[in-house]
Amino acid sequence: MVDAAHKNKIDRVVDHIQANLDSKLTVKDLSRIACFSEFHFSRIFKAFMGESVYRFIRRLRLEKAAELLAARPGLSVTDVAFMCGFGSSAAFAKSFKSHFKVSAGQWRDRCSKQFPEGLEKNDPSCQIHFSRGAPVWNFPLEDGMRRVCLEQIPSLKVAYLRYVGPYQEDEELFDGLYRRLFHWALPKGFLTEAPQRFNIFHDNPEITPGGKLRVMAAIPVPGSILRSDAVGLFTLSGGLYGICRLQLKAGQFVNEWKWMFESWLASSGYELDNREMLERYRGEKLVEGQRVFDVDICIPVKAK
Repeated sequence: MVDAAHKNKIDRVVDHIQANLDSKLTVKDLSRIACFSEFHFSRIFKAFMGESVYRFIRRLRLEKAAELLAARPGLSVTDVAFMCGFGSSAAFAKSFKSHFKVSAGQWRDRCSKQFPEGLEKNDPSCQIHFSRGAPVWNFPLEDGMRRVCLEQIPSLKVAYLRYVGPYQEDEELFDGLYRRLFHWALPKGFLTEAPQRFNIFHDNPEITPGGKLRVMAAIPVPGSILRSDAVGLFTLSGGLYGICRLQLKAGQFVNEWKWMFESWLASSGYELDNREMLERYRGEKLVEGQRVFDVDICIPVKAK
């Protein structure tokens, strides 16, 4: 059984892998990060993540490649291969087809037919204005207005608990993660009356199998805090985000995330950047006995 200290060490390794998919990653180097022997590290990693470290790295690289092929049509397949840590385009092509059962080119063609470029660009219902020099998009929809703005989110140190497995629309799961996180943070003086919360996502649910999805429930902590065996520590990349503030009930999150990608991002003139996807929680209230969450959906973007 993997104890809390082992889990925390594996979390640090997973964070390192995620941030360095385009670099050479060896079991020897990763085991040093975890402070284990290579044999012990390999065994503990598989027990915690459900797959060997080699298969984990390979899968993350292929899933990142699949997302880049879909989201950034201007990149060549060879560019994508090298950006995702493959030593040659031939090795990438073989691995991609083995994993997804179609070639990289076929995958891109299929995605472009599903979400053709420019699909929403002439939508007359979308109105764009400027607030404090930054663009704001207003989309009048049947169930209410969607307002998307650009924001520079600062780099921020957070304490987190990671969950691996299906998480979408699971209120009890997130309540449990934050209850544990608050229990750790309260005696240290890290909580405020209305603590800011981030759900941090690294995987695309349209690509990654549900049992392999990763989410981090996180709260800001002082930059001076050192490692803890109880929680993981992570620094948000920060940078430019497209942000839509919404009042959502359980069961509404998935469709709003899809709308942000399929409607706003497709029409915005920006493209997806390789940083963390975020849900930033501002609070909640009860409406007719149902919880309503005040939340920002945050997509990392950059100019095309």
